Amino acid sequence: MEVKAKRSRLESVRAEHVGLLLNRDLSQHDDTHAGAKELYKKAQDTAVGEVYRKAVARWKSMVQSLPHTCLFTATAATPIAVGLGNESVLEVGLTIHHTYGVPIIPGSALKGLCRRGALRLEAEGRITRQQKDTLFGFSAENGDASAGYITFWDALYDPESVSGKPFHRDVITVHHPDYYSSQGRDACPTDFDDPNPVPFLVVRPGARFLFALTAPDDSWAEFTQKLLQWCLREMGVGAKTNAGYGYFAVGDSVARSPEAKRQTPQPVPPPEPSKEVWTDVIVSYNPGQQVLQVQRTIEGRSQGASADAQRTRLLLATLSETARKKLTEGKRRLLADVEIDVSGNKRTITHIKPKE
Repeated sequence: MEVKAKRSRLESVRAEHVGLLLNRDLSQHDDTHAGAKELYKKAQDTAVGEVYRKAVARWKSMVQSLPHTCLFTATAATPIAVGLGNESVLEVGLTIHHTYGVPIIPGSALKGLCRRGALRLEAEGRITRQQKDTLFGFSAENGDASAGYITFWDALYDPESVSGKPFHRDVITVHHPDYYSSQGRDACPTDFDDPNPVPFLVVRPGARFLFALTAPDDSWAEFTQKLLQWCLREMGVGAKTNAGYGYFAVGDSVARSPEAKRQTPQPVPPPEPSKEVWTDVIVSYNPGQQVLQVQRTIEGRSQGASADAQRTRLLLATLSETARKKLTEGKRRLLADVEIDVSGNKRTITHIKPKE
């Protein structure tokens, strides 16, 4: 009787903890992914509990009391997929807070993102090597070495955003499974292959996160904050950034510690987006998400560009009726020359010139 009571309590805990739900409640594992789809539906409908809300409030209060610490918010502009390679019974993972079962962006991921951004900005002459070494440390051939001076806190999900339900089910569709599994040795990609949709969990767009940084002084804290905000906006964090995942819209709110001195930080100016023209490529229309997408292969590497729903409506309005029907009806594909805006790893369709 006592064992049954404890098991009943565990069931109620799983209902609030998405991590436990995903790890313990898979009913079946087959090619239809029926069990995974059922779990992802439950995860989408799970709202964060009051315990997590109180934990976030305590964390914010603690961080704001620290000297030389910046706290700011950023909102997911696209789906966020941090930790897709994590071990999971569902094949595709996601980084989830071990205690509270909510999405989390590890500080190590944010530090790695900032270092990647700093290397790029250093190469472009926008920051100095000394600034980069101060942020992330260095090890010289003469034996000189130093650790970085900046603490990157884990970014926590804000429970007041997206009605407290941060998870969303997304889909990766493998169009040529035999070709990929044999690495091209035993099969060729053809139009007769059966696509294999694989569901996976992401953080839904609109979810807000709390980011915190601690530095030796106020000037370095603000400098690093601007760098991190630029990286979140222009480079994206987590997996599938080339496909448009991982990008944030950065808010203006900044909470400062009482001891912080109001010094003017050195800004990190974002580069202007560059232009590309992709000729003779296939533009496709996704009717579910109502977005336009295009892919090309350059020197063996695949590149993708897309337009969000609002921009897609504008682009479709500029096309002739014949071209628009080819995209929105039938095969939903169109041969065209496409103008692309490139900002970091993000590529946005800005103009379509049909070729047929």
